[in-house]
Amino acid sequence: MSILPCLLAIATIAPDAAPAALDRYGVVWNTPSANAAGSMPIGDGEVVLNVWVEAATGDLMFYIARTDALSEISRFLKLGRVRVHFDPSPFKEAQDFRQTLRLRDGILNVTTRKAGLALWVDPTDHVIHVEGQTDTASKITVSLENWRTVPRAIPKAEQGSAWSVHDAPFPLVQSADVFVPGARNVIWYHRNETSVVPRLLENQSLTGLTGTFDPILHRTFGGRISGPGFAAAGPHAISTGKPVPTFAFAIATFTAQAASVGDWLQGLNRIKISGHTIGRTVDWWHQFWNRSWVLTGDDEITRGYVLQRYVQACQGRGEYPIKFNGGYYTVEPTGMGKPFDPDFRNWGDSHWWQNVRHIYHPMLASGDLEMMEPLFRLYEKARPLAESRTKAYHNAEGAYFPETMTVFGTYSGGDYGWDRKGHQPKDVLCPWWQYAWNQGPELVSLMLDRWDYSRDEAFLKKRALPMAESVLRYFDTRFRKDAAGKIVLDPTQVVETYWEGVVNDMPTTAGLIATTQRLCALPSALVTAKQKAFFEHMKAACPDLPFETKNPPYGRPEERQLAPAQKYSPNTSNVENGELYAVWPFRIVSLQNSQFITEARNAYNNRKNHLDVGWGYDGNVAALLGITDEAARILKVKCANSNPAYRWPATWGPNFDWLPDQNHGGNLLSTTDLMLLQAEPLEAGGAIRILPAWPKIWDVDFKLHAPGNTSVHCVASAGKIQTLEVRPANRRKDVIIAAGWEISR
Repeated sequence: MSILPCLLAIATIAPDAAPAALDRYGVVWNTPSANAAGSMPIGDGEVVLNVWVEAATGDLMFYIARTDALSEISRFLKLGRVRVHFDPSPFKEAQDFRQTLRLRDGILNVTTRKAGLALWVDPTDHVIHVEGQTDTASKITVSLENWRTVPRAIPKAEQGSAWSVHDAPFPLVQSADVFVPGARNVIWYHRNETSVVPRLLENQSLTGLTGTFDPILHRTFGGRISGPGFAAAGPHAISTGKPVPTFAFAIATFTAQAASVGDWLQGLNRIKISGHTIGRTVDWWHQFWNRSWVLTGDDEITRGYVLQRYVQACQGRGEYPIKFNGGYYTVEPTGMGKPFDPDFRNWGDSHWWQNVRHIYHPMLASGDLEMMEPLFRLYEKARPLAESRTKAYHNAEGAYFPETMTVFGTYSGGDYGWDRKGHQPKDVLCPWWQYAWNQGPELVSLMLDRWDYSRDEAFLKKRALPMAESVLRYFDTRFRKDAAGKIVLDPTQVVETYWEGVVNDMPTTAGLIATTQRLCALPSALVTAKQKAFFEHMKAACPDLPFETKNPPYGRPEERQLAPAQKYSPNTSNVENGELYAVWPFRIVSLQNSQFITEARNAYNNRKNHLDVGWGYDGNVAALLGITDEAARILKVKCANSNPAYRWPATWGPNFDWLPDQNHGGNLLSTTDLMLLQAEPLEAGGAIRILPAWPKIWDVDFKLHAPGNTSVHCVASAGKIQTLEVRPANRRKDVIIAAGWEISR
């Protein structure tokens, strides 16, 4: 068995490239916590824990989540809560208590002078490990506490956590968890013997269409708690039986759509508890931190950046994308004044494109490309049904995606509308986004970014281009064209803000222009002649970029600026500035593409809504337009957005959504990255702008990525660039140093 000194010193087994300053931002608490609002997250990309030591008992506590634990009503559930009880407890009322998250190693330690333990999640087997020792032997009891003890109908007040079926005309019943009787260890599971998927397919006239699938029926998830020297202490617990000086136990978790419980148990039993997992855990985390970093002279900014990237790594390699509304490390919302259990979250299970995208854009600069896979897989799996729906609803071709899409590709039932009397299948009864079409173009743009950063030709040919063809085919066949052969986007809307009288909205128009330009610029060897011709056709058919003339405040003369749409009624329903999509995310206008930069800056200065937090992307736009003071101001606001009711510093929000607000955290990363580095696609010249919107008074040490498998390491202090390393070296010629900066000689 490992002993604690080895656990505390094991960081020396792997070489470090990330600067030593990273270690300053590990989180340390000197007292136990009252409840889960005082928990720390830790995970391996699939399995996510919230860990704390309970002040009243001295027990180690943690919730277990998996990214694929969906119930029969499509509600993300915790697997359960683990309690590690010490008799006697070395942590209760200890004056020298320390709970330490070692960021660089992915290890959580709890120590006093007389005891210590380490907790980690193995990134290979998705197994949770806990090891510890005490100077005074303690009896150790590990129990699985669950709250889903009986079937329960989810009341209306909680149905926001099951968004796909909120307000359904049938009971939303969630079954109880099951403990396997007679097991030598604790084995438990939740199994879906029913599924809401057929009800949603029927409601949306999709039953039997090509592309339908049900990922919920028979989905079974749970785990096994076991350890050497432990024996069963009832169906819910294992115990050492007597006091011991050292201990170790592990929790294997498993999810599968299994034909039977027996099949699921066989899969669980195939997960063996490996030795030496702490070493490979540390290795994985060292490799992760060595990819990229941002360390600034401002501790609040650095802490916000580092902790957000950390939690994305804890939950970013699972079956499904990171949830924008809390990720997978939500806890019971007592800190928000709501009396619900740990399975609650506002806005539920659906993946809202306007929100989830913010988590994935910064993964490019961070070099975390493999963590983009869950997002792409979700939409690729949904594409066949999306194409069938286009044909059935609109007698057109290609794919479009609902804004609030379920994991099986349908609309959320409450958004589509349960009462279909007097409505055609194509009628979507949610005016907030019923005619929003920007999701597909931005998805394609993000996939093209993924190709550009990796130059993975297989990804481009087999995944990005088929998605691009399908998305563009929708616009080619769904909408009429004017006398010049240009698409007329009508009906449409400007995301959730302008609903009435909208023609050629900026978000969709900018998306079509940006993606078709990039597709037409691809090397001819990578696209077929048929694809090339289609992309050129679509490029020519794009609507023109919308502009308008406005009277700015304070009596200044009229200014031409980017517009939300070619035509629109001024009535608003939300607070998003759709006109700025030409800057972010589509970058038709930027410091590199400056033809309309005056119009873009005018639009930014005259914007109706000022959005510093949540899914607001003002900071990204300010950085891309080189408005340094404004980008810096917003970044400071973002990093101060921690909720005081929760102990974890990166508990953002809830802002517009839920907490920890992950679209806020993603925007925090994007704003920072764009202030430090702006990189153009290789086919657009490949320019790499260094410090384009970074204040000279802020010191920084960063390593970020650019297209073409390029990395940039820059150290700036005292208003000068002290270090600039570009790999591969031949990309150094593409570097543009921002005005006002110089390299120290």
